[in-house]
Amino acid sequence: MVQEEYRHKLNKVMTEQEAVSTFLKDGDCFTVGGFLLNRESDCVFREIARQGKKHLQFIEESSTFSIDMLIAIGAIDRFDTAYIPHRQVGKMDGLPGLQRCFNTGDPRPVKMGGVIQTPNYTGNEKPMEIVDWSNFMVALRFVAGALNVPFMPCKSGFGTDLLKYNTELKVINDPFENKPLVLVPAIKPDVAFISVQRADRRGNGQVFGYKGTDEWKARAAKHVVLFAEELVSSDKIKEHPSHTLIPSYCTDAVVVQPFSSHPFSMYGCHGGDGIQTLNTIVPHQTKEGFTAWMNEWVYGVKDHFEYCEKIGWEKLEQIAKSEKKNNVLP
Repeated sequence: MVQEEYRHKLNKVMTEQEAVSTFLKDGDCFTVGGFLLNRESDCVFREIARQGKKHLQFIEESSTFSIDMLIAIGAIDRFDTAYIPHRQVGKMDGLPGLQRCFNTGDPRPVKMGGVIQTPNYTGNEKPMEIVDWSNFMVALRFVAGALNVPFMPCKSGFGTDLLKYNTELKVINDPFENKPLVLVPAIKPDVAFISVQRADRRGNGQVFGYKGTDEWKARAAKHVVLFAEELVSSDKIKEHPSHTLIPSYCTDAVVVQPFSSHPFSMYGCHGGDGIQTLNTIVPHQTKEGFTAWMNEWVYGVKDHFEYCEKIGWEKLEQIAKSEKKNNVLP
């Protein structure tokens, strides 16, 4: 089924397994919505791992440890980002899988700026490439893709090493003022996975609180999958039209999946789960701990709902209770 046929459907509801299997293929580029610890579709990283997708490119302005599991199993060929938080959490690495790639080349060495960064690496594994941008540059890439233009100009990057090591950035003299400008190339991801507070069956997705660049991601991507905390009627959507960040004509699939951002937060729906965050980061510090964690929390559950059962629905309702009290959605 071609892109237009999905977007013209009146009922786009499907499961997460169906959405990932249908729209994300080996070798594809994908992104996720939200920003850092808020409204990021953490569930989709686990499903991608369960389905054994490989040779993927991931792009996001600033990334959390969610991407680390795909890096640690060798599923990522290219990682475009501006910032990796939690580099150190106490004395722990925030992205230990990536750190192992840097240190030992396991499962793959790291290439940045055209140079293998893993010291003394002598293996035959194809390196994972990390491409460095500023947050603003990544956002502009989505804007250019959404507008269907080949690039966006900016003045960001001067005075940094980005222009030295990122050969995809080009500098020209602006034809009006004859001053240097940086050209940032457009990107059109194959899939954007975006968590929203509510959506209808047609794919009108509403976002409350911080919106980030999700509108541009949705308009730039070839396919858009919404993870909805709640499925509502189109009449409910029409009550608050200004919050419909992602209209139905951008959407290919709607996955009704509460707590899709867990262990991160979702404004107006649930807070973050600090205990599960630590229960993820701590075992990831060693390869053996990571393997055991993956077997228990990813491969050992069949889907997101079984994952939630393992966390405990009562606990999840507790982290939702205070958030819903403090930030009431209209």
